[in-house]
Amino acid sequence: MEFFDKWYNCYYQVVRHILAEAAHAPISKGRMNELSMQYGFLESGLSIIPKLIGKAWPLLKETPAPAASSATLYRSVIQHPDILKPGALPLTKLQKSWLKALLSDRRIRLFLSEETLAHANLWLSEVEPLYNQKDFYFFDQYNDGDDFTSPVYQKSFRTILTGLNQQRPLEIRYDSPKQGIQAYIVLPCQLQYSSKNDKFRLCCIQKAGRKPGRRLTLNLGRIIECRLTETWQEKQTPSPADSQRFHLTQPAKEPVVIQISGERNSLERCMLHFANYEKHTHYDEENKVWISSIYYDLADETELLVEILSFGPVIRVLGPESFLAQVRKRVKRQHELFYSPKVSS
Repeated sequence: MEFFDKWYNCYYQVVRHILAEAAHAPISKGRMNELSMQYGFLESGLSIIPKLIGKAWPLLKETPAPAASSATLYRSVIQHPDILKPGALPLTKLQKSWLKALLSDRRIRLFLSEETLAHANLWLSEVEPLYNQKDFYFFDQYNDGDDFTSPVYQKSFRTILTGLNQQRPLEIRYDSPKQGIQAYIVLPCQLQYSSKNDKFRLCCIQKAGRKPGRRLTLNLGRIIECRLTETWQEKQTPSPADSQRFHLTQPAKEPVVIQISGERNSLERCMLHFANYEKHTHYDEENKVWISSIYYDLADETELLVEILSFGPVIRVLGPESFLAQVRKRVKRQHELFYSPKVSS
């Protein structure tokens, strides 16, 4: 985030690595340049090194060089080099305020236990949160999101995270809206979050005999029970070729091409709303409109369709034809719901 750029930024990291190395052994100007290029930009050394060896930043001191060397060497004046280790840097009040704001998010309990949360809140008790949840108004989010406070939901979420991290299969009991309670043995591949629906979903591969079967997308809110299992014994650490077999990403063959009128601040709204998609946008001088090509995964097609339709007449879908057909079908259905004559009972 932008407010972290001024604290412990790229230049700071370059200086930290120079001082850490110079604390253990004398360091030359050439070595400083190497570290600057490794941890900074090509030109970082031009502004950093003159300040270090020119005493503008009194963090280095000259030290006698070996008789066989003509280079000037420098040592760090830091007496306790352990403070230069990664993770030893103290947090600023701004960073602590940001962390405390994260603790107020309902979803944080999916990742942290109550004990960890209590410890974090105690540690951050000296600061106020950078923002509060009431500062946000979600005008385009459904109200039936997942219950992140449910102990069953939290337990299932953490079990799924363990399965993902350890590449272990899961045994799941699932309340399907059409088929009732189902039992699955699956290989977890990906957790996805929909900000519009305020729901998490698990993308996974169902076991079929001794081989992977069909792909499944399961809503976490409908998982009744989830536990790790070893029944998929043939699934160990996958090779690169095997990993591709389980990868759920299915890019659409063609991007959705939309025309943005620019009315009612529609360009800025679209760029913000579709920020999670790869897209290419250009201005059509002849028609005075913006043309944007949105690249998406097939698993997100329905959600993308709903998002585009929510913009109304400020967006026009130009293609591809398969996506246009879905737009026409949805619009026709909405027209029928609103304007078809109602049969009285």
